[in-house]
Amino acid sequence: MALEDVARPSAGGRSIAVAVAAVPLLFVVSGLAIRYAAFASVSEGSGFAAYARALCRWDCAWYIGISELGYERFPIPNQSNVGRWGFFPFYPMLVAAIRVVFPFPTILVATVTSIVCSYAACLVAWPLLEKNMRAYVLYCAFLLSGPFSFHFTTFLTEPLFVLLTSCVFLALKRSSYLAAGVSSALLSATRLVGVLVVFATVIQMFREHREQGGSTLSFPRWVLGRPDLLVAIFISPAGLFAYILFLYLTIGDGFAFLHVQRAFGRVAGNPLVFLWDGLSAVSTTGWLPTAPQWSALAAITGLALSAVLAARRQYGAALFCALCIILPLITNLASMVRYVIGLAPLTMLVAVLLSASRLTYLAALVFFLGACYFMTVAWIGGYLALV
Repeated sequence: MALEDVARPSAGGRSIAVAVAAVPLLFVVSGLAIRYAAFASVSEGSGFAAYARALCRWDCAWYIGISELGYERFPIPNQSNVGRWGFFPFYPMLVAAIRVVFPFPTILVATVTSIVCSYAACLVAWPLLEKNMRAYVLYCAFLLSGPFSFHFTTFLTEPLFVLLTSCVFLALKRSSYLAAGVSSALLSATRLVGVLVVFATVIQMFREHREQGGSTLSFPRWVLGRPDLLVAIFISPAGLFAYILFLYLTIGDGFAFLHVQRAFGRVAGNPLVFLWDGLSAVSTTGWLPTAPQWSALAAITGLALSAVLAARRQYGAALFCALCIILPLITNLASMVRYVIGLAPLTMLVAVLLSASRLTYLAALVFFLGACYFMTVAWIGGYLALV
């Protein structure tokens, strides 16, 4: 009898582990099938290579250039004042390293790598979702078979950004601060806003200190007495600092990634004005929202969800997500939809909220799978709101 009691939980644990691994794999397959069907409906080409090239839109071409050629030295032949410096190096470097081992075309290597990163991000999300299977299914469906799944399965930074963000918050959940610091360093080399996750790390440290009975005033002394905490904080921006040093040594401008933004039409301004201008850009040809309206609505929705995270006492995640929206919003609304859906704490929150009832869970799942086809067609067609 005792052996049976031990065996049953063990068997149950194995079945859950199999389900956790199988669910995102199922959505990898379904997502590929749906997106390929969308590709086939608007393209004369066929085959996985043609599919991968068709989904390589907008910033994807810049990352291919970095992965294959590296960063330019100024001036840039035939490209006036536009350079690759605004795109951070870690993901293109990773793809280049993988391509050394698997010498296939860059876009094929990057597409497979992005799918693997998104699959891994799903696995990391399982404990972050408190092992809520409904929420987990929705989250996996959203990343791999959802309306924006092309962002997570082509050569963009979103797959790696989501994976590393999830790794940071999982490490913080487990009070593994050194692991959080390493993930944060890689995150800061993936996108500029990745460096902001250090605030979530400090907030988690403060919460742990308070839970142990420490006072607010004694927090700095407590941190200074913990070398692991200091290392975690100081290595978090290492990726950004390494990129700054690289740019300084190669082109003489460590902040070229900021200065080149003018060439892409990003100039600092009032984010409230950008939001108002976006919301005011009413279509004159139909009833559907315009690209600026979608971008403005995405920013507002992201900030609202950040507030919900704060209300749920997830202060670190809330601050990180809000800053990741506000920082690019200071320049304009470009790529705002992609930035918001690439914030793992927000998409996990949405998955949790939608999984609250069986009806909303099933409706969301059907919507994700159905919208994947039409949104992929829009992405291939160059719909501006999805940039």
